[in-house]
Amino acid sequence: LLSNPNMMFMMGRLDAPLLDLDVQAWLLLAHLTGDITLPSERDMKRFNLHSLMDEVQDPYIRAKIDKNYDEHWDDSLDDDHWMYQFGDKRAREMETNTLTLQYRFLARDMIDSSYPFDLGTYKKLNGKAKAIVEMSVVSGFDFHSVQLVEGSRDSSWKTFRDGNPSNIRSIMTGTKAVPFKCHWLDLEGDGVEDICGTPAPLNLKGKGKSKATSMKKMLQTIRPPCVTSRAHVDEDGRDAKAAATE
Repeated sequence: LLSNPNMMFMMGRLDAPLLDLDVQAWLLLAHLTGDITLPSERDMKRFNLHSLMDEVQDPYIRAKIDKNYDEHWDDSLDDDHWMYQFGDKRAREMETNTLTLQYRFLARDMIDSSYPFDLGTYKKLNGKAKAIVEMSVVSGFDFHSVQLVEGSRDSSWKTFRDGNPSNIRSIMTGTKAVPFKCHWLDLEGDGVEDICGTPAPLNLKGKGKSKATSMKKMLQTIRPPCVTSRAHVDEDGRDAKAAATE
């Protein structure tokens, strides 16, 4: 709150609420501990205006913050408009642009709060962030939002859960998501083997072992114990100087 900087808020902004709230918690902690120097009210207003100017260029985000725009949107578009059609490339592009902007904000907050994970900068997302955006679009358009057509050949078994997870994979290891062993309505039991079948044996020879070792080392660096840090961030959102003591 500009008039009272001691009052802080945590608000969900992404389709990944746990990550979003965790980053916000780190950001608030950085303010409380003095790791971030609070700018003047004038600079805070300029910062917010810069962000807002980017947000109003995105139709989805603007509709949430501009009541007049939202009302005009509802009055102008009918249910058959291409924006509401999951198969339309323009709708996918709009969703991609919205998520990209949201993760740019998150990447900036990660840098400002010295969050122990990296999604790039506000100006440019890295490969992990782009993968998250891509999978979010796939999840919304190709997986959970399965087109259900009454009277079609697959209408007797298809549900919104019967999507194709082949494009969903770990941003850390590249491991693909495991599909159901059968249609959702035919599944019985709630164990892993009941849902996905018998898992393939884990091969840790050669490259597999190397990947597992690298993954273990990476996980150990994500949350280093008892670390305090200070970061100075330049206008590009990059960490210009950082020091950590354990």
